[in-house]
Amino acid sequence: TVSGAVGTDIGTVTVTQSGGTTFSSTVNAAIVTLTNTTGTITFNGALTATTLYAEEAGYNVAINGGSTITDAATFSNTGTVTLAGTTAFTGGVTATAPSSITLNGTVTAAGTAVITLGDADTGISVTGNSTVGGTSTGAITLGAATLSDGITLTVGTGIGNALSLSSVTGTSGGTASNLTINTTGAVTVSGAVGTDIGTVTVTQSGGTTFSSTVNTATVTLTNTTGTITFNGALTATTLSTATQGYNVAINAGGTITNAVTFSNTGTVTLGNDSSDSITFTGGVTATAPSQVNIAGTVQSTNTAISIGDSDTPTVLTANTTISGNTSGNITLGGTVNGAYTLDINTTGTTTLSGIIGGSTALTSLTTN
Repeated sequence: TVSGAVGTDIGTVTVTQSGGTTFSSTVNAAIVTLTNTTGTITFNGALTATTLYAEEAGYNVAINGGSTITDAATFSNTGTVTLAGTTAFTGGVTATAPSSITLNGTVTAAGTAVITLGDADTGISVTGNSTVGGTSTGAITLGAATLSDGITLTVGTGIGNALSLSSVTGTSGGTASNLTINTTGAVTVSGAVGTDIGTVTVTQSGGTTFSSTVNTATVTLTNTTGTITFNGALTATTLSTATQGYNVAINAGGTITNAVTFSNTGTVTLGNDSSDSITFTGGVTATAPSQVNIAGTVQSTNTAISIGDSDTPTVLTANTTISGNTSGNITLGGTVNGAYTLDINTTGTTTLSGIIGGSTALTSLTTN
């Protein structure tokens, strides 16, 4: 145990080995070298160093009081890593060797430095409201993240970071947790998002792709340059879209419980194959987008479907069924084109306001 502060013209602090080391106060040194320990090397006060070496061995490192590390840092230890408070890795940070990472606070980098926390073998437990980002425009990569009850993980600070996330999972049985994406760079979320997730927000991005399923109470899409794409099934109670010029593509179906209004003025794509099926239980309105592309089945549950108007054409990209299931009114308010079948099924009112097949003839049109 080192109970007092370590600093004032200290060159190198080395832990060659120990049965566990705790620095209870601040540590300020040019170099901190961690070689080996049985158990954990803990910094409970702020850690300030030009260089941090965490060498390859099975010990844990816990930075509980925040830190400022000037040079690029690589955690090569194969135990755990804990980052709490505000941890500034000016030259960036890589932590893929540890067995797991615990995050509670803010991790930043500067310049073009990268932040890599976790990989396929190193997951992240987020135990408090946390932000990963900073002033750096370098890439941010996160391993599979598990969020504690009631917290929000924000990735990006609204600048041009490319973001690569794996799965994001809440903790079942408690208060829902949230995910916010905020960057002008491209975003890929390769794993599933779900299990007690309250809100998934895309504040802005240079295009966001969810490659797997998304299951959450609320999806809020505020802005993006390009397209926000869901390539796995989207399941949400509420889907909110802001009046901005981005595209939304829901390519693998899903279920949205509350009524949806697509306010985005880019395109909307509902399905990309005839086998896709999306249910808007409370109905759907898509008259603000520049175009609506449909493939597969779009259905409601006895609620209105209104797609297209004089400024919003509808294009079929595969055989399509639109169903009020069973009595919801269906309105296709603009032109409808595409060399595929279109079946419109409802016992309610069907309204076709535009020219059907004027530029590309439908294979067939069936209504009941």
